[in-house]
Amino acid sequence: MKRKKAKNQGFTLVELLVAMAIATVVLAAIFSAFKSQQDSYVVQTQVAMTQQNVRGAMQLISRDIQMAGYYTNFETSIITMNWDDMGVDESMRPIIYARDNISAVGDDIKDNTDLIVIVKASMENGRQIALGEAASMTTASSTLRDAGNLTQDKYALLVKNDLSRAEFFQVTNSTGMINLSKSLVESYTEDDWIFRAELMIYYVSDADPEHPTLMRRNLGNNEEAQVMAEDIDNLQFRYLLDDGSEVDSGFDERNVRAVEIYLLGRTRNIIRGYTDPNTYNIGGMNVTPGDGYRRRLLKALMKTRNIGL
Repeated sequence: MKRKKAKNQGFTLVELLVAMAIATVVLAAIFSAFKSQQDSYVVQTQVAMTQQNVRGAMQLISRDIQMAGYYTNFETSIITMNWDDMGVDESMRPIIYARDNISAVGDDIKDNTDLIVIVKASMENGRQIALGEAASMTTASSTLRDAGNLTQDKYALLVKNDLSRAEFFQVTNSTGMINLSKSLVESYTEDDWIFRAELMIYYVSDADPEHPTLMRRNLGNNEEAQVMAEDIDNLQFRYLLDDGSEVDSGFDERNVRAVEIYLLGRTRNIIRGYTDPNTYNIGGMNVTPGDGYRRRLLKALMKTRNIGL
């Protein structure tokens, strides 16, 4: 009896091509789903970072604004100095200073953004004047330097114990008796107070146009500006006065009762295939970017605790 030989037949070329085509379609679908998920993850991560940046920056600004005028509110004189460190002297009381929609060339401040200077006595560096220590005319006891290491070019505040008056000044020497930049109206002795003064400046820097940053500088310490938050598109302020009016600038500092803060942050990178369709109302002005960044706008109204006491 004859035996039939088993046939070892493989796939035909057509079958292989069909199998490869099906595998390619399946792999393409899997890759497309993975890419979509990956893109969504990257976008959500950037948006979350933007929200975190904006919230952190808002917390810092709000804290300083709430303290604006802390003990400096009792200084009644108008003082002329370079309050915003931009080369031009401004005359004001040492409480709060606003510059609206700055558009100067070469100042490293992003055009059409606001700047604010918040003046306050340092909470960590104040102390009562002891027996034998004093300040009058243009000098003060050298021992008063320990109120915040009052070396040359730093600022300080003398306050009467009964809060009837305060006087703001700049220190003009580094050792020995403290030399003052102005002549004092009052004499300050035992039980009066001396504080180091802080001048907190907030602005948006465009030193790197691709990544504008929110900067904070303590001019009272003569410190360099520090980055508070990256990729901040805009910063605007409006000021609520004691008569109920709301203004951008040009007000009497003593009449401020609250500050409205607008902070617009954006993602670190452009989102592929996305165009921002929104118009943002920021402090009375409309901003329509029309680019590929996603943005988050945060707004807060902060009451000034120490102004108008």
